[in-house]
Amino acid sequence: MGLRCLDGDFLNMFDFTMREIKEIMISVIVLSIVFSYPEILAEPLFFLYSLLTVGIAFIGHELMHRFVARKRGFFSEYRMWPQGLLFALLLAFISNGSFIFAAPGAVVFSAYWAFRNPTLEDIGKIGVAGVIFNISLLYASLILFIFSHAALFLFMATINAWLAIFNLIPFGMLDGSKIFAWNKKVWLATLILALSGFIIASLA
Repeated sequence: MGLRCLDGDFLNMFDFTMREIKEIMISVIVLSIVFSYPEILAEPLFFLYSLLTVGIAFIGHELMHRFVARKRGFFSEYRMWPQGLLFALLLAFISNGSFIFAAPGAVVFSAYWAFRNPTLEDIGKIGVAGVIFNISLLYASLILFIFSHAALFLFMATINAWLAIFNLIPFGMLDGSKIFAWNKKVWLATLILALSGFIIASLA
């Protein structure tokens, strides 16, 4: 499958299996519906707007997990969570878009060698990589919105803020629990940045 990454080669970040590509695309489409509901009922083209912004935010988030895991010597692939996707859709429809559940899947990783177990640092740094991507894109989008006043950038900022905040919840298999267990200061700093960006976007 061409998934060897013993040397942490950057090119392996873009080495996907067909299953992985399919599951990423399904996850992006479902999340795009969730983030654009109920607006798409009145304006179906809003789905394409959501598909662009959610696609960049979500795929970038997962790619960063994947890249850092491979860079640290682990095999890693994205796997969707069918139950999470179904729950996200049902919650969006039942709440009329008021509540969003953004856990469609995750990048799973494992060691190539039996004696190579991931440390708390490994797990924490892999976890924080996706969040940092979203926070970076959040503030970049806010800056672009300030200069252009284009609604697309404000929507992009809001999507990335929401994904960062949701993933920073220190519960279960979310990134927040891994980051919190590794370094509480890093967790708090990223949470403050994500919340601050969300407030700025909400007031814009």
